[in-house]
Amino acid sequence: MSVELQNPLPGRCTEVRPRLSRTTTFRLTVTYAAVLVIAVASLISLIYWQAAQYMVRQGDAIVRGQVRALLYVDENDLPDEIDRLQVGDLRGVIHYGLFSAQGRYLRGRVFSLPPGVTLDGKPQDWLEPGFEDGARAVAKRLPNEQILFVGYDAKTLAGLREIIFNSLWWSAALILVLGLMLGVVTGIGPLRRVRAVQVISQRIALGDLTQRLPISQRGDELDALSALVNQMIEEIGFLVDEVKSVGDNVAHDLRTPLNKLRSNLHRMLVDWSHTAESTRQLHLEKSLAAADVLLARFRALQRIAEIDRNARRAGMARFQPAHLIERMFEDYQAVAQESDISLSLELEAVPVLLADQELLAEALMNLLDNALKFTPAGGRVRMGLKLAQGGIRIEIEDNGPGIADDQRELVLCRFGRGQLEKPIEGSGLGLAIVAAVARAHDFSIRLEDANPGLRAVLQTRSISS
Repeated sequence: MSVELQNPLPGRCTEVRPRLSRTTTFRLTVTYAAVLVIAVASLISLIYWQAAQYMVRQGDAIVRGQVRALLYVDENDLPDEIDRLQVGDLRGVIHYGLFSAQGRYLRGRVFSLPPGVTLDGKPQDWLEPGFEDGARAVAKRLPNEQILFVGYDAKTLAGLREIIFNSLWWSAALILVLGLMLGVVTGIGPLRRVRAVQVISQRIALGDLTQRLPISQRGDELDALSALVNQMIEEIGFLVDEVKSVGDNVAHDLRTPLNKLRSNLHRMLVDWSHTAESTRQLHLEKSLAAADVLLARFRALQRIAEIDRNARRAGMARFQPAHLIERMFEDYQAVAQESDISLSLELEAVPVLLADQELLAEALMNLLDNALKFTPAGGRVRMGLKLAQGGIRIEIEDNGPGIADDQRELVLCRFGRGQLEKPIEGSGLGLAIVAAVARAHDFSIRLEDANPGLRAVLQTRSISS
């Protein structure tokens, strides 16, 4: 049997009705969708910007090339050539204009020079109404002082811009819709699990400590939290059961010494006038003995409560447990000899231990007291220290009557006692103190069959952990 003990943390919580829009899964999904929309918009914007720059360079090359070609045309044939080129522009993207030196319209589809146009023969923005954003134009004064104007309307760029913007809006809407749908789908499962946890938690809050939070096969963070809470509930249930039984056990176990105390005091009071002084002294001694038993049991109860509150955590230090075991062995040798019991020691090399040395010594004293009390004359008690199961193992073994399997958990509780053929006087708190020390150190305590007798084992956790 192994008993693992920890100190629970009590608390209360106010019920909060979970909403789908507030679940972490839903929020993360929507956030990822928004981030994806921003990323897609950035990518499409970059593509459009690169395409627009390319289209502008193409427009500049077109208008420069057209002007350069027209410079080789005879000035008398230039008006007819402009008409021919204008008719041949089936897409309607190139516009020509021929003006006199004073800017009067002569030929072409452009009927007036744009305001502020420079006649340097370099491409410039054409910002006339009716032309697409990104239109480019070149104006150049010819040798005969006439002005040649060639413009390029960026219809292709406008079409590309419309396609990209439509794609952006549709893709953003589709991503957001899919993100919301995915958030709903992925958020419903955790929402149901949280609701199940709330329902079971409410039952636990009402006092049903047999309930446990559900754990799925996912092994996610909610499962890890549920497992931890279940462990806490199990410990709380164990402690609550102990607390509930304390009142009954105190009433039962303290009734006898209280009755003895009252009986002695009552007898002494009734017979005071005609009782010899020696008899009165005997009654007083019996009353004091009964009071001492009561005080000893109350002190033991207070000691268990003190240890369970971790009041001695500040005393934790690293020390060599072999030195403590050897000292306990030397201290109890004389006691064992007086009882005609053989006390032996088996030590193995073990690493240092982080513990409260005084508390551990107190636990060992209770184990040794029990072993010597229940071992008959001529028997033996063995103390042992070794490495086992990855940790340090401390053993106190005797060849007395032992404890039945179904009573080993009981005797670790307050006032718990095993059933013996010959009852031996005791408070039933010694092993409860040992269990409290084990809880304070996060040790396990096991009561094993020694065939014959009992082996009490204090086992630390794995040294590597």
